[in-house]
Amino acid sequence: PTVVEKVAAPAPSSSNVASAAITGGAPMSWAQIASTAGPAVVTIINHQSGQTDFFNNPIPGGTAEGTGFVIDKQGDIVTNNHVIDQEQSLQVVFSDGRKAPATLVSHDMLSDLAVVRVHVPVSTVLHFGDSSKLLRGQPVMAIGSALGEFRNTVTAGVVSALNRTINEQNGITIHNMVQTDAAINQGNSGGPLLNDRGQVVGVNTAITRGAPQSDPFGLSSQVVAEGLGFAIPSKAVQPTVERLIHHKPSAFLGVVYRDMTQQDASYFNLPRGAYIVSVTPNSPAAKAGMQPRDVITKIDGQSMTDTTTLQDIILHHNAGDTVKLSVWRNGKTMDLTVKLGTQK
Repeated sequence: PTVVEKVAAPAPSSSNVASAAITGGAPMSWAQIASTAGPAVVTIINHQSGQTDFFNNPIPGGTAEGTGFVIDKQGDIVTNNHVIDQEQSLQVVFSDGRKAPATLVSHDMLSDLAVVRVHVPVSTVLHFGDSSKLLRGQPVMAIGSALGEFRNTVTAGVVSALNRTINEQNGITIHNMVQTDAAINQGNSGGPLLNDRGQVVGVNTAITRGAPQSDPFGLSSQVVAEGLGFAIPSKAVQPTVERLIHHKPSAFLGVVYRDMTQQDASYFNLPRGAYIVSVTPNSPAAKAGMQPRDVITKIDGQSMTDTTTLQDIILHHNAGDTVKLSVWRNGKTMDLTVKLGTQK
C-alpha cells in the first residue's frame, strides 16, 4: 500500500441520490462537461474549531478549503471527511460566487466521505455513473478548487489503474481506489471525477508526490512522482452517501485485509479473495472464529474478484445483517456465519 497525501448497502429505489440508471446520456466533449457539470461543483470552506495546547492554552481554529458536488435538489453535497474535519462552521461557495452556510449531515472517517447540506435553491446536480465499468486508459475529468484558490479548475486525463489500495496519513486504509493522471492538487479533495457522459465515477481524495528510497550506503532520498491521483469509486461512494443521508450505521466486519489478485494468488499459492492480516478483538469476525492468514473467498456465495471486493460487498449490507463467509484456512474451506456489527 502507498502512503498518500490527502487533497483533501444498495441504494433504495426511492433514493434522492441520482444514479446513472436514471440519467444516461450520450458522450460529450470536455468543454460541454465543464459547462454543464461545473455549476454543481462547489468550494467548501471549513472554519475549524479551536483546540488547546499541552498547557491547556487555547489555540485558535484555522480555516481549510476543499471541494464538493451537489447530488440532489435538497441541497445535499458530497465531499471528503477530511475536508470537514474539526468543523465549527461550514460555508459553500458556488461557481457563480454565491455563498451559503452549510450544515454537516453526517460523515464516515473510515471511508473518508461526508455529506453537507445547504438550504438554498441549487441549479445543477450531478449523477453517479458505474465505476465498475471503468477501463484503464478511459478518459476522465476532474473539477475542483485547486489550492483552495483556483475554484472550479478543470483537468483531464485517463484512468491509470483500478483497485488500488492506499494508506492515508491518518492511518486509514482505503481499498478499490481509482488511480488517475488527471491533475489533482491540494483543495481538490471531495471533487468529482467524471466520465465522458458527465457522470461521477469517483470522488477525488488523495495524491502522492513520491516515495522514499535508500541507496546502498543507507542514504535516503525522495523519488519524485507525477500524475498519481486517487479517487474513491462511485460504487463505494453511492451506498455510503445513502447511508449518511439516512443516518444509518455502517456494517462492520472487523478485519484488516489485503486483496489477493489473481497474480498474488498464483505467486503465493493461495485462493483468490481477501487475505486477513489481522482481526479486531471482540469484533463480529473475531466472534465468528476468523483468524489472521484466513482467506475469505466468498460472501453469501458471491466470489471475490478484481471488480468485486470484500469492501464492496460489506458496503451493500446493513449493520445487523447475517452473512455466510466461505473461508480458506490451511488448505481447507469452511463456512462461517457472521452477524455484521457497527464500528465502535
